[in-house]
Amino acid sequence: MPGFLWSLELGVWNFVEDAMTRRGQILFFVPAFLLFFVFVLLPSSQTLIDSFYSHDATQRHFVGTLYYRYAITDPRFHQSLNNNLIYLLWTLLFEVVVGLALAVGLEKNSRFNHFLRVAFFSPAVLSMVVVGLVFGFMFKDGVGLLPGMLNQSRALVTISAISGWASAGFFMVIFLAGLANIPEEILEAARLDGASGWQTFWRIKLPLLKEVIYVALLICFTGAFKAFDLFWVLLPNQDHTSIVSTLLVKEVIKFDNKGYGSTLAVILTVLVLLTVAVVISARNLWLRREKGPLA
Repeated sequence: MPGFLWSLELGVWNFVEDAMTRRGQILFFVPAFLLFFVFVLLPSSQTLIDSFYSHDATQRHFVGTLYYRYAITDPRFHQSLNNNLIYLLWTLLFEVVVGLALAVGLEKNSRFNHFLRVAFFSPAVLSMVVVGLVFGFMFKDGVGLLPGMLNQSRALVTISAISGWASAGFFMVIFLAGLANIPEEILEAARLDGASGWQTFWRIKLPLLKEVIYVALLICFTGAFKAFDLFWVLLPNQDHTSIVSTLLVKEVIKFDNKGYGSTLAVILTVLVLLTVAVVISARNLWLRREKGPLA
């Protein structure tokens, strides 16, 4: 029996050693690449191709950049993009800022704080469709507890607040991880110097959280452009709250306009990539400015 265990352990170590070679790394890479190729790259390429064609029941016709030129002048697209930007700003407040406030407030390790952390994080594990159905019933005219919250003047703020309720706990966990990595010696030195809680947060904790904040901003901004579930469940037929993702789905499903829907999908992808590029560029610029005086 000991000999068998020794042989088994030796075989495992040999497998790990072979996996660390270049050939082993390629073998580990191939399955992930195949999944990415089949489920991401191929559909994305097909969507890009479809955006240059008009589709009818039997065939398709090449129209070039017609749909892209139409999107530039389409008032529905302009309104949807404007709604996306407003939603982004509100989620920045309700998700990231509230999540940071929760993390700072619940930073100390205690049983009560642990309970509150779980309570605030719990909505993050729920499906956004379920969240939308529950809040939709609460806001339903004549039945719900808070009717009128989804009218034209309040809909975007209401949906943003719901998204914040569901996602602030997720950002809280991200910021708690960042706060846990701040050396205790730095905080102790600040307390000995007589720094108040606000001064400690503003001058020490917040600057040391900048990398975590960049990650949170990336998640928030890209999530705002990819949002779909809450808008579709709460207000599926109201154009005044349409965002780009719901508009493209309506074009494909409701109006059977696959070409224009594919065009909007390509534009949405470009917007997400531009958002990521802007956040990363801002981060790199900030780092260069910090290193400048030392150079």
